[in-house]
Amino acid sequence: MQRRRSQKARRGKGKEAMLKHRDYETATLSDIKALIRKHEAFESDLAAHQDRVEQIAAIAQELNELDYYDSHNVNTRCQKICDQWDALGSLTHSRREALEKTEKQLETIDQLHLEYAKRAAPFNNWMESAMEDLQDMFIVHTIEEIEGLISAHDQFKSTLPDADREREAILAIHKEAQRIAESNHIKLSGSNPYTTVTPQIINSKWEKVQQLVPKRDHALLEEQSKQQSNEHLRRQFASQANIVGPWIQTKMEEIGRISIEMNGTLEDQLSHLKQYERSIVDYKPNLDLLEQQHQLIQEALIFDNKHTNYTMEASLPRPHPLALPRACGIPMAAQAGPGWLS
Repeated sequence: MQRRRSQKARRGKGKEAMLKHRDYETATLSDIKALIRKHEAFESDLAAHQDRVEQIAAIAQELNELDYYDSHNVNTRCQKICDQWDALGSLTHSRREALEKTEKQLETIDQLHLEYAKRAAPFNNWMESAMEDLQDMFIVHTIEEIEGLISAHDQFKSTLPDADREREAILAIHKEAQRIAESNHIKLSGSNPYTTVTPQIINSKWEKVQQLVPKRDHALLEEQSKQQSNEHLRRQFASQANIVGPWIQTKMEEIGRISIEMNGTLEDQLSHLKQYERSIVDYKPNLDLLEQQHQLIQEALIFDNKHTNYTMEASLPRPHPLALPRACGIPMAAQAGPGWLS
């Protein structure tokens, strides 16, 4: 019996140390499930020793009934074994409760990690796409095109409050997982197992989006001002071209008719042409103004103008006064006057 008591005491001390171990505080969810299975096996083993403890107690009782001379020591040791057995039972129950509680907490944390990953991944992709769009180079040629981009940008900006609320909700999920772990002294090993998108990454990219939005605003408004200026140049040129163009066409047609329908002496024809020459010279400021406006359009790299069909290169040939006599087939000698002809 003494040998049995000694063995029980040694086993009990080793089991107590194992049951008091707080290894579950640093365990993962898979680890905690393994610890629970191990603890269930320990409980089965412990239950198997219940009969032996009861045998020891029965032997001690029998010795007392036989007035064994050393009954006092026997009772003391028996009580110690029973106390130790009760302590093991209490520690076993406490460890089971701690393991099950930790399992539930880790399952909650795991669900929060999964929910965080499900929402963080698309939000991260949205931010990356937004940053690309905000930095995308644009080439426009009309006010309508730039206003379309501004409208799209304004629509994007209207989604930012909802995006910020989503960001805060995602970060709140992460904070809740951290809170559960800290309040229950659970040391989480590593980062979220379902994603590499950390709260730091989310906040960093969100800050980048916030910085790019006003830059995009400035670039679009600057381009809008440029296109408004270009439109003003188009209308200005078109207004002048739509006046000068028909005038030039009319004069060219008149000169063409004169070259065919020449009547009278050379002096009369030359006098008639000089009148046309003076009218062209008098109209020269309008031509000069048109050329100046055309120069401004070229400098602004404007290649189309829906407000007029006239262009300097194709539709607005500038008549030269010296070409008028030749166009009408009058020799240069006749231009010298009647004195030369005589």
